Amino acid sequence: MGTATRIRSFPSAAGLEVVTAACLVLAVWLAPSAMAEDVIGADAIIRQIKPRTRGIAVRESAPKLNRIALPAIQFDFDSDRLTPSALTQMRELSKALKSETLQSSSFSIQGHTDSTGTNAYNRRLSQRRARAVKRYLVDTAGIAAYRLVEVGLGEDYPLAGLQPTDDRNRRVEIVNLGNNRVATPRPEAGEPAPGRRALLIGIDAYQAVSPLNGPVNDASDMAEFLVEHAGFQQGDLRLLLDAEATRDNILTAIEEWLIRGTQSGDDVLLYFSGHGFQQPDIDGDETDNLDETLVPVDARVDEGRMVRGMITDDEIAALLDRLADRRTYVVVDACHSGTSTRGVSGGEIWRYTKTPRLPDGAPLRVAGTRGVSGTVQRIASVVQSAHANMVVWTAVRADQKALVDRDAVERPGSVFTRRLLAGAKDGKADQNRDGIVTMTELHQYLLSESASYCNRYPDDCRNGLTPQLQAAPGQLQDPAFERPNGSLPGSAVLAKDLLVRLAPDAGGTVRLNIRPGPRLAIGEVISIVVESDRNGYLTLLDIDAAGRLVQIFPNGPSLRAGVPASLTPGRAVTLPGQHVGFEFQATPPVGRGLLVAVVSEENDRLAALTSRHKDLSVAPSSEAYLVEIREALGPASGTGSAGWSIATLEYEVVSR
Repeated sequence: MGTATRIRSFPSAAGLEVVTAACLVLAVWLAPSAMAEDVIGADAIIRQIKPRTRGIAVRESAPKLNRIALPAIQFDFDSDRLTPSALTQMRELSKALKSETLQSSSFSIQGHTDSTGTNAYNRRLSQRRARAVKRYLVDTAGIAAYRLVEVGLGEDYPLAGLQPTDDRNRRVEIVNLGNNRVATPRPEAGEPAPGRRALLIGIDAYQAVSPLNGPVNDASDMAEFLVEHAGFQQGDLRLLLDAEATRDNILTAIEEWLIRGTQSGDDVLLYFSGHGFQQPDIDGDETDNLDETLVPVDARVDEGRMVRGMITDDEIAALLDRLADRRTYVVVDACHSGTSTRGVSGGEIWRYTKTPRLPDGAPLRVAGTRGVSGTVQRIASVVQSAHANMVVWTAVRADQKALVDRDAVERPGSVFTRRLLAGAKDGKADQNRDGIVTMTELHQYLLSESASYCNRYPDDCRNGLTPQLQAAPGQLQDPAFERPNGSLPGSAVLAKDLLVRLAPDAGGTVRLNIRPGPRLAIGEVISIVVESDRNGYLTLLDIDAAGRLVQIFPNGPSLRAGVPASLTPGRAVTLPGQHVGFEFQATPPVGRGLLVAVVSEENDRLAALTSRHKDLSVAPSSEAYLVEIREALGPASGTGSAGWSIATLEYEVVSR
């Protein structure tokens, strides 16, 4: 998993206490686009923002990303509400982003305002406008959240030819960040690199049984985690959300995407968030006469209130058995019990359980014996004897019900998935603070957090909430979700790819070094040295191995201690600088990170942006901050005397 380079603080007169993670800068010149008068169709959107040809051979004096301003997405004064015309335009935008041409691209959704009001208020308003567009694309159109970066740019970028107060500046623009996360091809010679593929399924909008509120977010959040923190690329993932998650589509995707699309030694992940249930066993292999099932979106209810068209444990197990020579992860956030015939819970509790009912909450029937057994426990027992590399995570024990999280008001999600990601992504499960979240640590964290949830909502989990882990004993101290050796986090991959592809001539005049070297042991004290062949102001960012971004410079303490804000030819700047009151120290998580140094002309927009990040704190969104930096920089100048120049340096933090 990831790595952070933190700052160890020392006592100072100001009582300084600083903790940070290392950081980076991005290069992407985003050109203005023309305004049209009416709703723009999906085909026209595709033509304007389709990805450019990849390759380092690109030579442009001002490299650009494709951008489109959609004039139908306009906002009323001081509002972030999508108008009826905006909703019409959003449907066309959704079609474009789902097209074969654009389906592998990431996009920046950039909110803007006019200049009425304060700059600080307008930045918040523009962020809300970008978020409104993203929410529609994710929640209504089913676009994967990890493909979309929301950014609020406030009043700083009025449309060309318009006065800052013009209400046409109240807009959202869509920018293609490039086809930058497609899986890298295997090497042509030598030992092939292990491949990775994941199939993620999330279902809210069931057609015939009770709907859920959260599984689509669960699948999107899991996808984002795999890209940002577990070494997957965007092209390694396939998502089936809501209407796409039919029985036939799920089984076909397992067969074609996971089985035929991988080979011996590859990593495979299957994730499901939705309803789980049971049905009568037809082949006599179940002691309770029931097969455990996953409920696809098109499952139907017959006249006897029995669910038909589900996917049984036997079907899943037979497919997974064909992955025995691959390292396989199965994560199921669903109920395993078919016991809803035992009585209807009072009130609205049924809305928070992931066992299907009729849309009005009435219970469904399971014919046969009412014993209970676990869906994926059954899968694991069938497969694991011949499949030692399979790891199975499940939300609950066989006699329990998986739950939608009552606490997840802002972004609905399930109790299990939300805590799985908090423990693995945010490092909350790292009990010994060594930067590695092991399977055992993550399981213990899930047990503790689930028990705490049940203490708050005892009526929801009357049988408890006990997440399950099944893995070979020798695997339990392995990382829970391991990044491939030597891989950069997703945000660093995005940044580096865009820099090479869109600004190939922007580097070369800046030199960046880490002392004592780019391979750092945890606890080792370091300094960063920057030199430039040109005059200019320095911005130094770092993306650590966990994908977190921090603006290393400019920072308040170093500036107050006399570290110069600008570089001159032949004069190196060493950070954090002498007599500052702190020093940089390599800390967990272990792995590769990326430093980026930018030397630029005096730039009011860039100065205003970096001044808001002088506190050495982690940026709330790494990718959004990179987009903001790139917008503020403007076009690359190559080796000329104007514009900006850039250098990047990879580093690695290792255990002692």
